[in-house]
Order: sequence, then structure tokens, then C-alpha cells
Amino acid sequence: MVLVRGGLDLLYHNGNIWNRFQVGFNPMQQDVQGKVDSRAMREVNRSIVLDIIRRGGKVSRTDLAKRSALTKPTVSAIVDDLIARGIVQEVGFGKTVATGGRRARLLEFNDASAAYLGVRFGVHTTTLAIADARGEVRAVRETPTVPGDPHAAVRSALELLDGALEEAGLPRSRLASVGVTVPGMVDTRSGTVAFAPNLGWSDVPIRSLLQQAFDLPVVVHNVTNAGAIAEGRIGAAKGARSYVWVYVGHGLGAGIVIDGQLFSGTKGFSGEIGHCPVVDDGPLCSCGLRGCLETLASGKAIERIAAEAARGSEPTKLSALHAPFEAAAVLEAARAGDAVSQRILREVGQNLGVGLSYLINVLDPELVVLGGRVMEAQDYILEGARASVARHTLRGSKVEVVASTLGDRAGLMGSVIAAMDQAVRS
Repeated sequence: MVLVRGGLDLLYHNGNIWNRFQVGFNPMQQDVQGKVDSRAMREVNRSIVLDIIRRGGKVSRTDLAKRSALTKPTVSAIVDDLIARGIVQEVGFGKTVATGGRRARLLEFNDASAAYLGVRFGVHTTTLAIADARGEVRAVRETPTVPGDPHAAVRSALELLDGALEEAGLPRSRLASVGVTVPGMVDTRSGTVAFAPNLGWSDVPIRSLLQQAFDLPVVVHNVTNAGAIAEGRIGAAKGARSYVWVYVGHGLGAGIVIDGQLFSGTKGFSGEIGHCPVVDDGPLCSCGLRGCLETLASGKAIERIAAEAARGSEPTKLSALHAPFEAAAVLEAARAGDAVSQRILREVGQNLGVGLSYLINVLDPELVVLGGRVMEAQDYILEGARASVARHTLRGSKVEVVASTLGDRAGLMGSVIAAMDQAVRS
């Protein structure tokens, strides 16, 4: 709702102040400023009404006026516009009133009024999701990623679109925006993937490629920032103001949220903790450096260490496996009681904890959330990571380290949420 205090309108949403708009009550302000303020307030009021309808189920105009603290004529004008745009629909009448007056017409948000496309280019798999206007994912399709050829990767992803839209029951004309996530360094201002070593991409204008295909707004994030967005909205970090979301998959990176705002750095390259060397003359990393944290605490690290263990003299179930060794196979062996596999996963967790301690000591977050496919082994990874964090941080165990509640879907959900944020201001 909006409360007017001393010439300032405070926009409240779910109990939190989202933004402040200085309204044009000062007679010394220029007419242009007054017009800008008027447009801003109309947009704010529209957003308030739309949010109440979206979250409140069936609601009447009278209820909207009471809950928004807006006048009935203002609410009616906004509702008429939303109905004309197909965003809101009338769905019958409310209960008979005791005074015998006319029953109020009820309004409901039209879930099918818009569609949002989320695309996650993963190292092995490209995933596409279609969400409706409420953000509910209605269809998910996957295809193998085409490495080293971004144009082919985009074409492969777009081949999934028509089938996904049909499954979702939404026409292509309803697509409002596109959100994209990539495991690499993304210049968020230009939508260019500067460097994605695990995909073999360099200086790829991914936003332009998709805008040419759709003629729609496109927003691009790296997978860690997308995961952080999703985890803060609907996952383990919901309610936290400052937290770090760490992707532990084939690669390793961090999405950083400070005081409720995603911190992307000057070009969007923040959070590349996986490419911080922590061991002199260590294993060669895909970025070209040696001894990076990613070579010691990621899916690739698990696969490399498991291969070395299988060639060793210590008895292990890994000896019966064939190369390449996947992290999932190591986890399966660990759960079957293989001591070597269990030790590998705990050691990877300990190495990860060293990197987390750097983040904790520098950023002082409320929470650290670990996501990505490797966290399917959280029984072992978390144990090692927490113990290492306790040893290497100034605050020790006071900063909670938890597993994602979204699992490997965080990046994809983040792309959907980013698409919605790009198109919907409310």
C-alpha cells in the first residue's frame, strides 16, 4: 500500500519499503518534474493494484480500494486498463450483500496473459523453461549443449521452443521477455559473454543473438547471479538481506547479494572465486591458470581425484568404474559405503570451505547457500565445508552454511525470474 508522509509516498510491498517517490507538491518544481512525478505515481499505483490482484485471488474493486488505500475512481481506472490489456479478468460476482445492494464483480489475475522464457546454457545440457504470468513454470525441455559454437547452441535451444509453448498451453504471441544464464563471465550491460571456458565461448553477444530471434527484451546473467536471485526469492535465502550463493557444479562461482541488491561488479564479472589460485603449481584450470579453487572443489575436481584414486593401491569401488569418472558415480560409491569415495567428497568440501572463508571474511554475509549438481552429495560436502569454514574464518561457525532448497534448478529459475523482472515493474 501507499502511505503519504510529509510529501513522500512510501511504497510498501509485503511489509518492506521498496522505493520512495518524491511527489510534485513543491510549487517551485518545474512542470516537467511534476509530469514525471505524476507518471511515476500512476505506475506505482498500477503496480500496487496489480500485485494485490495477483496475490489475493478473487477480489472486488471495493476491496482493492480498501487494501491499497487508493480512491475508488483511481482503482476503477486502473482495473479497466488492466482488463483491456487482458492482464485481469472478471470472474463473476461476490456474495449477496446484507443491505440488498448490487453484488460486486470479482476480479482475478489472468495467468495466461503473458509468458516468460528462461534459458540455461549448461556445460552438458541446455534447459528451456516456459512460465506463465504468475511465474509458475509450465514446461521444461532439455537438449545437449553444443560446445564451442554459440550460434549452434542458440539454434538448438530455440528448436525446443514451440514444443514447450504447446505443452505450457501458451501462444508464442504472449512471450514478454527472455532470461538467459550462462556459466561464465557475463557483461550484464551489453549482454555479452566475455569468457565461458567450460562452454568454449569468448566474446559472444548472446543478448543480441536472442533479440534477433525474438524481438523481445533479453536479460543475461551468469549462472551464479541467476542462482542467487532465485534463492533469495523462493529458496533458502528468502528473507536474508546479505548472502552468498555458491554454485558447485562442473565449475565453481559465487553470486553475491548485499543489502538486498545483487552485486555484479562494474561489468558483471564479480564472484569468480573458482578462478582464484589457492595452490602453487596446482592442476591446470580451464581458465589457463594453475591451482584455481575450481580445480580442487568442483565436479571436475571430484572426477580428477577419483580417477587418481582408481589407479592407486587402496581398495575402492572406483576401480571397477570406467573413465571418465563422473561426480554422480563417486557419490553413488560413497553412499554404498566406499571409504575412498567418502573421503574424496569430504576433502572437496574442505577445499570448498577455504574458498567460502575468503568470501565470509571479506563480505560478512548472513548466510552462505551452496547449490549446483555437486551438492547432491551434500551429506559429505557440507560436513567438510562447515568444518573448514570454522577453522578459517574470523567468525567461524556463526555464519550459517546451508544447501540450496532449489537444487540444480536454481539457475533456471533465476533466468525465469530475471525475465519477469525485465518485463514487469510491479
